[in-house]
Amino acid sequence: MAESGSALIISSGEEFRESAALVAREYGFGSISVSDGKEVRSVIENNSFDLIILNTPLADEFGLELASFITHSTDAAVIIAAASKNCDSIDKKIGELGICVLPKPLNKPVLLSTIRFAMASRDKLSKLREENRKLEAKLHDQKQINRAKCTLIQYLRISEEDAHRQIQKRAMDQRVPEVEVALDTLRTYEI
Repeated sequence: MAESGSALIISSGEEFRESAALVAREYGFGSISVSDGKEVRSVIENNSFDLIILNTPLADEFGLELASFITHSTDAAVIIAAASKNCDSIDKKIGELGICVLPKPLNKPVLLSTIRFAMASRDKLSKLREENRKLEAKLHDQKQINRAKCTLIQYLRISEEDAHRQIQKRAMDQRVPEVEVALDTLRTYEI
């Protein structure tokens, strides 16, 4: 179970908001907000949520555009509750967004299980995003090092191995990362 976190329940119906909030609290969410759907976009932009449960349809829209907005604006796990007859078409429209779609009426064990799955998926996705960010940074650094090596090859007329050794040696001597030496090299030669 989650130790704490924040959940947002979005529904036009007060009964759904209350019952979903009880299940979220039982799961372990410490902070639970509810909304009827009006101005929910500003609530989402100004707050951070770990879980968002959306009961369709809302009073002012069905909710699929809102669900898309949520997945693009937050890292929250998203669960949509919809009429059974609409679940397949909803899943086809927004399934690639990683949203769990549940048929109504919801029952407590299914909602708890779906929350558990959605939160585990969110955590895995978050770890993958962080790993991806680190790999992109490493790739960016390597590109800068390669550019610096090419610059040294061009201006000093040395081999690639010598350029690589020169960058490595300077980095060790100065006790700085190779990318820092590479950036300094580029500033020196690429004016």
